[in-house]
Amino acid sequence: MSILITIEGGDGSGKSTQARLLSQALIDKGHKVTALREPGGTNLGENLREILNDNQQQHTNLTDLSQLYLFLAARAQLVTERISPILAEPNNVVVCDRYIDSTVAYQGYGVGFDIDFIKQANHYVIGNSKPNLTILIDCPINIALSRTMSRTEKTSRFETKPNEYHERVRKGFIKLANDNHDRWRIIDGTLDKKTLSKQILSLALDVINAPNSNIN
Repeated sequence: MSILITIEGGDGSGKSTQARLLSQALIDKGHKVTALREPGGTNLGENLREILNDNQQQHTNLTDLSQLYLFLAARAQLVTERISPILAEPNNVVVCDRYIDSTVAYQGYGVGFDIDFIKQANHYVIGNSKPNLTILIDCPINIALSRTMSRTEKTSRFETKPNEYHERVRKGFIKLANDNHDRWRIIDGTLDKKTLSKQILSLALDVINAPNSNIN
């Protein structure tokens, strides 16, 4: 059996950093780890990532509905090319920076598209490639957005949205986590990076080392 761990959180929560740290920590412990990100992980996905983030402001007219379907397209390609084949082999761990729940939080709770429709679309896209563990790095909006503003690279289209949008996304993530305690764990994103990474590693190892995981 192989394991899929997804790291979720709003912009500026530190999830990408923690996804990298978790992947490396698991590799150091001898696990076979594949680190992926959404959108991305395939040629199509990386091209769609540039369009969706729009750091160069070349796709400012992209509609919210178009964004939703582009995220789903990138995910379908990632599952088909990478995630599903890896999970089909034994003793693998996949760590994915964002996955199905980001679309529910951002395009569902954030933008206002029908939640059930997005969940159904996600179900169709991923098939059996469901997360075994989803870690939500929760961070107050004012702290998270101050982190994004301090970055040297240009901000994405999502980072520049109003605070009210980010609050809806954050509440959406929390609701998703509270509705499914079996899969989700919530971590305090205001903790220092080292403490945060230790907690996340511990949660990941609990799932990997569970009796039914069969990961050596």
